[in-house]
Amino acid sequence: MTVVHGAELSSMERGLQVLAFVQDRGQADVAEIMAGLDLPSSTTYRYVRLLKNAGFLVEVGGQLSPSARLADRSVDSSEHLIDLARPLLTRLRGGTGFSVALTVRVHNAALCLDTRRSGSGSIAFRPGEILTLYAGASATPLLAFAPGAVRRQVLGGRLTRYTAVTPSAQTLRTELAAIRADGYHRSRGWLTPGMTAIGVPVIAGGTCVCALSLIGKDREFPETGEPVRILRAAAEELAARLPAEQNAWLPPDEKHEGERE
Repeated sequence: MTVVHGAELSSMERGLQVLAFVQDRGQADVAEIMAGLDLPSSTTYRYVRLLKNAGFLVEVGGQLSPSARLADRSVDSSEHLIDLARPLLTRLRGGTGFSVALTVRVHNAALCLDTRRSGSGSIAFRPGEILTLYAGASATPLLAFAPGAVRRQVLGGRLTRYTAVTPSAQTLRTELAAIRADGYHRSRGWLTPGMTAIGVPVIAGGTCVCALSLIGKDREFPETGEPVRILRAAAEELAARLPAEQNAWLPPDEKHEGERE
């Protein structure tokens, strides 16, 4: 029988407090954790490092967020979604000549599940990579159709300036409203200079389950009409393949949250 000493238990409890603090808020920086839990900086950084190394926290744009390990694991939903989307991604790349990305929202961040690369130029998203929810049109549809609490938190936080044209909070707020109205987004150089992305949400059961996007060099996108049409058709096809119960792809604390601002 293993005996857990008081100091060890206290250390575990402190680590869980840090984790719970971040999870309750969706995201937080080290200074907020220090102030909220009244911890010294050395202690806070030590627990944050341990939780990051263990895969329970991820750092995106200077903000700590719960990782995908803390999402609902009742079903292997991510793998299922990848399996369903795989033929569509391959067809999109072959039919358009652009790179393709499949992304999902995990709490306050965007997780790339799969990509198909085509042509030249840099594509920032790679499978398993986590970026901010405003990291170009591969992510912004997820933010636009996220619960109001998520949008408020992202817009109220510090926005990382990836490039000179990364939007301000006010510009991003306007862009998100346009995405909800138009059903797609086009970003030019938001994440990588010289690269354009066009993304659409995949809506099933009234919920944005994931996003599909095409990525290529700016000069390869003279117009958006045809790429948007192709993406929308693929999004509708993917939505039709999804099971009726979409909550499997949502973190547990967001399954019943409304879309209100």
